Amino acid sequence: MDIYESAANIAHEIETELKRLGRWMDNPLPEECYHDMGAFGSNTMSFEQWLQFILLPRIREIVSEKNDFPKGSNLATYAIRYFDGNTDSGLLQDILYTLDRLIQSQSQPVERETPEPIEDPELPSVSMGDTTIPAVLYSLAEVLPQYELRDLESQLQTFDTFLGILSPAARQVVSAMLIKAAIRTTNPECSKRIEQAARDVADGKRAALPYTHEEARKKYQEEHRKNFPS
Repeated sequence: MDIYESAANIAHEIETELKRLGRWMDNPLPEECYHDMGAFGSNTMSFEQWLQFILLPRIREIVSEKNDFPKGSNLATYAIRYFDGNTDSGLLQDILYTLDRLIQSQSQPVERETPEPIEDPELPSVSMGDTTIPAVLYSLAEVLPQYELRDLESQLQTFDTFLGILSPAARQVVSAMLIKAAIRTTNPECSKRIEQAARDVADGKRAALPYTHEEARKKYQEEHRKNFPS
């Protein structure tokens, strides 16, 4: 299946999901809504309307004419902010994430490995300013939903290690990876923490909370007292 066929299928999935959610409009928007729309139509229409009246026609035009797709896509990043607190939108966010990945795949191949828990991954060869996301981050994002809240920060620190080396342009891709992981996380508290990390990464901040040696030492001492009361 080539990229055009995949994009056409995703467009159909977006339309189907908007209809299932009751957010599909039978009548077109007024002409004035198409002027000075702003990012994702935020100035003149809802995000769902932008998906229906702007994104889907554009995708189908590209597919029909075999034109180039845009160089990047941040749909999932915006969607998780827009739908914050709306539990019904998870599948739609998942579909938009898939579209992001499809578009991203044009400029950088996505390497996927069999997901395995990653406790302390070795740093692969990454040069300062690289835009290609190391395969280890994709693997880590796959298993991130398995971790309990107390273990999440150490995994997020791994993301920060790479973000300090990669080009700032890679942040949106990493943010989308974290969003995907948050959607797949069943523990609400863990999911919320990963969502926050995704927002922070997109905003140019750290994924993990700031690390202080003193706090880590106190935590270790508390755990030691619990395990060895004597």
